[in-house]
Amino acid sequence: MYSEVLETMDGGREFMGKRKVTILCSGFGLGFYIPGLLAASEFGKRDIKAEVLVFESFLEHDKREHIADSRTAYHSNFALANISARMPMDIRNSIDYAQVELLLETWKAEERYEFISLSGHWIYILDLYREKMLPNPIHVDLLYVDSDLAPSWKSLKKFHPRYDEHYYNACLYDTDKMAIRYEIPVLPGTTLPFESRKRRLVVHGGGWGMGTYQSTIPELASHNYGLDIVAYDWKEAKPDPDHRYWMNDPEWCSWVKSANGLHEFPPYIEIAGEDTNSYTAEADHHWLYDIASEAMAIVAKPGAGTLIDSLASETPLILLEPFGSHELSNLELWESLGFGIRYEKWREMDFSVDILKEMHQAIKNRPGERTNYVDHYCSRVALTKS
Repeated sequence: MYSEVLETMDGGREFMGKRKVTILCSGFGLGFYIPGLLAASEFGKRDIKAEVLVFESFLEHDKREHIADSRTAYHSNFALANISARMPMDIRNSIDYAQVELLLETWKAEERYEFISLSGHWIYILDLYREKMLPNPIHVDLLYVDSDLAPSWKSLKKFHPRYDEHYYNACLYDTDKMAIRYEIPVLPGTTLPFESRKRRLVVHGGGWGMGTYQSTIPELASHNYGLDIVAYDWKEAKPDPDHRYWMNDPEWCSWVKSANGLHEFPPYIEIAGEDTNSYTAEADHHWLYDIASEAMAIVAKPGAGTLIDSLASETPLILLEPFGSHELSNLELWESLGFGIRYEKWREMDFSVDILKEMHQAIKNRPGERTNYVDHYCSRVALTKS
């Protein structure tokens, strides 16, 4: 395991330019993208520059083009998505190595030494850079935003068993103790008290609109809850006076930089009645967080981003069928902590509001110091100019 504390990265040589942390995300799911942007924002608050990059930008063009096909297939067939999650994939066959070499030369010229990776796919590229920079060490945090290894990490482990030998494993959750180690905050300030929240539920299928969320809508609507439903595409949006439909702007793509050359939070669309309203991206958080913060619960599969939203907004989860073993682990963690309840069990309780309030209070009164992951990072990795 790589040393947890780096006083200076090269034994005392003065650094050129300002410290910058490179945050390496993936567009496969927003749970491996949004947390990276949130972390970048936290570094900015500490006057530390951060750049977010997305792995899919460095795939061969034809491989990148097939992602949209996979997304559509997994949205339509959740069983197929779960089968795919169990199939190891050697991503090295899809990387555009000419583009990667240009990236590594840029990093070297800028003397990049600090990296945080939210996806196992990046490790092959980081290994190339580590070799290029020898004998000077680089520091890499492997940031696990799920409570068990997501598919990119499991594939990496199969083809590269000692992948973490030179890097630091940073886990948000401790499944042995069923506890939260570190948190990624979304917005500062106190959350809305439960009594002030609307009798509404947020219903979604994660960044790719996967899972059983659509099948819950008629039953939830019949129990006097207003619904905020995240649609995957236009044809899903069937608003009525009690429900609102939202969606990420379908023209937006996580691995395509915005006009200002940055990866940003997605712009979004609200569909209410006959009205359609388009909104620009929020500057510092994902738009869905604001809606979740006013709701009594989030009805969704337990993806990494959904856990972060639940914790930060103190909004309990109604847990739907998970995607892969990593989300099953997330489900069991949230259930154990009292922060969530399985949909079927909540149905047995006749969709009780009281249990939602109890779970909200459990999140609000959670034990521990609520350590910000970025604070934890900064306490371990201390770059100083000589």
